[in-house]
Amino acid sequence: MAFDVNKTVGLVKGGLLDAEATWTSYLGENPGWQQTATVLTGPLLIASVFLSVIFARLVGGYSTYGYQFGWFASLVIGLLMGALAVVVASFVFNFLAGTFKGAPNFSRAFAAVSLAAVPAWVANAVSALIPYLGGLLALAGGILSLVYMYRIMPLALNVPQDKRVVHFIVSLLTIIIVNVVITFALGMGGAGSALRSGSYSSGGDSGVATSGVIGEIARQADLMQAAGADTYTPPADGKLEEEQVETYISVMRKTQAAQAEYAQKMEKLSKEMEDNKAAGKTFSLSDLGKAYSGAGSMMGANNAEMEVVKSGGGNWAEHEWVKQQVRTAHLQQGEGSEAIVHNFQLYQKYESELNE
Repeated sequence: MAFDVNKTVGLVKGGLLDAEATWTSYLGENPGWQQTATVLTGPLLIASVFLSVIFARLVGGYSTYGYQFGWFASLVIGLLMGALAVVVASFVFNFLAGTFKGAPNFSRAFAAVSLAAVPAWVANAVSALIPYLGGLLALAGGILSLVYMYRIMPLALNVPQDKRVVHFIVSLLTIIIVNVVITFALGMGGAGSALRSGSYSSGGDSGVATSGVIGEIARQADLMQAAGADTYTPPADGKLEEEQVETYISVMRKTQAAQAEYAQKMEKLSKEMEDNKAAGKTFSLSDLGKAYSGAGSMMGANNAEMEVVKSGGGNWAEHEWVKQQVRTAHLQQGEGSEAIVHNFQLYQKYESELNE
């Protein structure tokens, strides 16, 4: 298939604004890996690396490879590492799909990895335009892509519901190990050690090594699986109960506090890295390892609302229903069905708390 700029733009836009519909539509085409490489992976990877390096040089924003190498070397290394990352991830997810009773198909795995990576690649380019806080944006994009990866793989490779968590975790661990080996083979041994030191810490009195970001990914995957299993049958009249609104407000307050705490930690990390840059220190592979270790916190922030609900013994399906009814009542301003009128009255009673 020849390069089609409209197709590329459509996939990128859909990958950011309407991810699941875009995934379903594109995977439904059963594209070969060559097609995906032509219309999505290649163009977006090249644009992401090129813009990241150039923007970082012009305005001093965040760039993974933009500081420790010259601009041309940064382009080459960025493209090489990016392409290898996609191929390795596609191969591993596809290979292990068969082990976990899925339906291996390299082309679909390649498409899934490329679609899931859209937020990370876009954030990588944009973050180079933002001094000081660009690293946070890049990290957030990477975390969102990991979450997308977890959600899209069962669609692409038909991994059974009860196997999706273990398939994702084992695949991710394998990908990290393979990437570390490749890093050393390419003569960038410091990157591997930085990633290992940033990813693992000593756990408890037992002295058993437990993973930082990988442990958080596993925990978040279990959380999403538990939340996805929740069911709720709304009342026939569609009316909210006052207790439901109060519980919803409590959840959102706790979520806001948790996200503020996570943001403070990431801001501190970003400031430390920017201070090093201001002092004339180059962005080192050790800094990259620190950013990697902070990924666990950002992942927790992304799913804070779900974690507040589930850790408090709540029902995620009910929480989502209550949220939608509150939103509908607000948008309609009490005009419509009897349920909307009733729910808007509750909204008005708790309006100040809801607007927080």
